[in-house]
Amino acid sequence: MARVIVVLIALMSINTYSSTRWEVARQWSPAEEELFSEFIQNIGKAIKARKCKTTDECLRSPVANPLFAKNNPSGMISIFADCADLPYILRAYFAFMRKLPFVYPKGVTFYSKKLDQARQDYYRLKREYDSYNFFNRPREVRSQFKEAEKLFKKLQKEAGKDLRYSRTGNKITGMVKIRGGENLNSIFHDIVGSISTAVFRVNGSLFDSGDVFRDTYPVKISRESLTIGSVIYDPAGHIALVADITETGKIYLIDAHPDNSITYISYGEKFSRSPLSRGAGFVKWRPYDSNYNPVPNDQLADYSLEQFFGYPERNVSFKQARFNFNNIEMDFNHFVRARLSTRGLSIDPIEDSKASLDDLCRDFKDRVDAVNKAITSGIVTQRAPKKLPDNIYGTNGDWETYSTPSRDARLKASVREIYNSFKEYLNPQDTDFDISYDGDDLKGELAQIFKEKTSSCKYQFSLSDGSSYQTNLSESLSRLFDLSFDPYQCIELRWGLTNTGTCDQDRDKWDWYRAQSSLRNQIDRDYSQFMGYDISDLERSGLGVSKKPEFDFKKLLSL
Repeated sequence: MARVIVVLIALMSINTYSSTRWEVARQWSPAEEELFSEFIQNIGKAIKARKCKTTDECLRSPVANPLFAKNNPSGMISIFADCADLPYILRAYFAFMRKLPFVYPKGVTFYSKKLDQARQDYYRLKREYDSYNFFNRPREVRSQFKEAEKLFKKLQKEAGKDLRYSRTGNKITGMVKIRGGENLNSIFHDIVGSISTAVFRVNGSLFDSGDVFRDTYPVKISRESLTIGSVIYDPAGHIALVADITETGKIYLIDAHPDNSITYISYGEKFSRSPLSRGAGFVKWRPYDSNYNPVPNDQLADYSLEQFFGYPERNVSFKQARFNFNNIEMDFNHFVRARLSTRGLSIDPIEDSKASLDDLCRDFKDRVDAVNKAITSGIVTQRAPKKLPDNIYGTNGDWETYSTPSRDARLKASVREIYNSFKEYLNPQDTDFDISYDGDDLKGELAQIFKEKTSSCKYQFSLSDGSSYQTNLSESLSRLFDLSFDPYQCIELRWGLTNTGTCDQDRDKWDWYRAQSSLRNQIDRDYSQFMGYDISDLERSGLGVSKKPEFDFKKLLSL
């Protein structure tokens, strides 16, 4: 009841806007955070129901955005957002509509204690070095500067080339703080131009004070702490916002993509973990006062590093972290599910299998839209590049916008997770959960659910000759590791159809499709591997997985 009253009070103060000039008239409070959660949850529901397919559509839709759509400024620009932009675009929009202060990162660099010290030493010695000219510079000054320069470059190289996938983590170097009078459209432009996943790759235990700070913090895994509107950062280069948490502990997320689409997905093993230094995991927005003084970690009741060090927390590597729930040790994903479930360790396999297959169906329908965008863009008619990007999962340009290697890998991880869940349902002695089933033929019921869900989940697309092709989840699962992620290849190959006779692409693209098979077999993404090979070198590179992983549901369920 208290929550309802708080939200109603906040709603009463929603105003109509005609200008894009930012006003600051109130401060963030529990009531505003409650309203922000409702705002995100409404958008999530609309995306799930496929009522809007881009961030811009969702914010302008009275169905997706009932709190604010009718009050949108008439001059608000069309909004573009990829996964990293999405949390800041939505938070900025909400803050503008509620006349709240807002802050976002503006600049990021590689970070480690050694690198940071080397950077400081380098610039200090460089100033001294530059204060002399060639003829009067002391030998000692030159020697010290050259040694500092050598160390700085060495540590930078070890940190990596791409800030989005830095090995040692990053730190924020600057921030934009809304004071009032700024233009909303300019802020949107700046967010899209300056925000990347690199700003989330920051040690969650550091940078919680001062003029430049990390504006999110790692949160305890509980229903009270992990609220709707929280953010999850996947160190493999993806960001999403929590849009719903069910009674059974399933987390649903909204995420955006380089092609400007926005989707509704479930949390699971497709989101990887990483060391604390890389900042991955679930985070909440850090509170700050009217002067943008942040609340430090030790003053936040729900600040926690258990995602990295385990529960109970131990000062160990994230790979050695152990997670204990009700005196039962389990992996992290099961721990999250148990902590967030109102039913504890009890899982209904019938209910859960239906929900998981529905989620998978939605993911494949979203893939139809993504592939169709690549086809209609015309990229499929272009010649294939001579080489792959340096890394197919993390790049830019047309490949980033229209390819689907990361998206497909997450799909495959979801299939693997569902398959393993089915195995756990049928072998309860192998699971951490209590399988709640009152019937006498669980295998038969699961087989029937799988058959019905995969055959009834239907979608269609146009082949290269313009004819319509209707398929379903069952067929897509049978071709899971044949689905091409390469946007230069015909739509038939994008869906693993090699024998339709309608794909008229040149021999070079067929050769690329065959050479990429080992990469299609790889489920877990690796952003550190060099992949910029031509066809012949790719086939000799040893990249990927030579043999297709097997998730034989029919054998498992005796279909």
